[in-house]
Amino acid sequence: MDTLLPAETFATYSLIKHDYVRKDGTTDYKWKAQYPYKDENGKWKKKTVTLKTEGRDNGRSKQVEKAANQEAEAIRQQLNEQTVKDPHSGETVAEYFGKYVEERANSIERSSANELRRILKSYIAPSIGKIELDELTPDDVAAWVTKLGKKYSPATVKKCLTNLRSAMRQAVDRDRLVKDPTRGVKNPKQAHRNPNALDAKGRAKVAQFIALDPDKPLNVGFALAMYMGLREGEICGLTWKCVDLDEGTVSIERTIGRDGSKWYVKEPKTGGSRRELYAPSIIADMLTARLANAKAECLELGVPFDENMYVTGGADGSFMQPHYLSHRWRIAADALELIGTEGNRPTFHDLRHTFATAAVTAGTDIKTVASMMGHANAAMTLNIYASADREAKKRGAAVVEQAYMADVAQHAKDGSVIELNRTGTED
Repeated sequence: MDTLLPAETFATYSLIKHDYVRKDGTTDYKWKAQYPYKDENGKWKKKTVTLKTEGRDNGRSKQVEKAANQEAEAIRQQLNEQTVKDPHSGETVAEYFGKYVEERANSIERSSANELRRILKSYIAPSIGKIELDELTPDDVAAWVTKLGKKYSPATVKKCLTNLRSAMRQAVDRDRLVKDPTRGVKNPKQAHRNPNALDAKGRAKVAQFIALDPDKPLNVGFALAMYMGLREGEICGLTWKCVDLDEGTVSIERTIGRDGSKWYVKEPKTGGSRRELYAPSIIADMLTARLANAKAECLELGVPFDENMYVTGGADGSFMQPHYLSHRWRIAADALELIGTEGNRPTFHDLRHTFATAAVTAGTDIKTVASMMGHANAAMTLNIYASADREAKKRGAAVVEQAYMADVAQHAKDGSVIELNRTGTED
């Protein structure tokens, strides 16, 4: 072993080998290296690292053990280099994650940055965040995920683990850590939830309700969700500049985001969310009526109409807040006694689900629906909506049956199909 320098924290190591059973049932050996060191209080501790080297020597051969020693020594030197170079010795997981968040805050939406800060404060700092970054192990992370899973939903746990994993991978990429401590830790299994879309009767109720007052900003918002699949933030962020009544198009170029208790204008959710859509005639008529009313409101207040004003907003240039749109929808849904296909009262977002489900059921191809919805890829649309309509499944099964029967009828005439009097299942 090399001559040790006074600055070296990890002066030596010991090798440990243990057997494990592969998936095919065969047995092999894994190697670990343990590095004893003293912490800042002078107490001895051990850092254990699983090596990439596997297998065991046969006979007098020492090649595998030699390879394990070489790998362990390289890691020892790397650990010492980190100890010497890193001015943040003793840095905790929470401290590193906090720096990671503040760095990312420069390139992500502020609402997203605040969500990361909330994850740090509520889920990481109180438990796993107290562990020193260099001491964090996959077992620690797995235990943390299990603990969270007993109190929070799978979606919340997945979000926490995903962001911690991103931070730890950054630490590895920047040579702050030797290995990613989240490796091998899996996200909790999430139960599949079908969209709680409106059925034909529910859609008819909403359509009739909207038609009672078609130029009302709230009804315009409801219609844009059900007839075009827009998100609530996209509806509230839609300006007249993005509406072309001559061409019958609506362009999604901005949305309304939330930062704590404040709402603000931001870029669309993803690149695919920025899109141009064709408005059906009922929407074009509603927008025409709404535009006339908006201009009349400006005239009444003595302010010039501006195409940068919001379609569902006020003459003062303000936008409707998304939570208000959702709240008023809940009141309307209760009044109409609406029930979705999953047996629950439909939320405002379920109007978007209704649009997609109806489009797929009507035979619109998945790729087109994905584009209209602003999904990043068609797979997302396929996973959510392709099997959501039970009646569509029945029709699909009937179509396949009819196709097969047509094949039989066609080829029975040319002798390609032999008609049997027995099914082959009789005794």
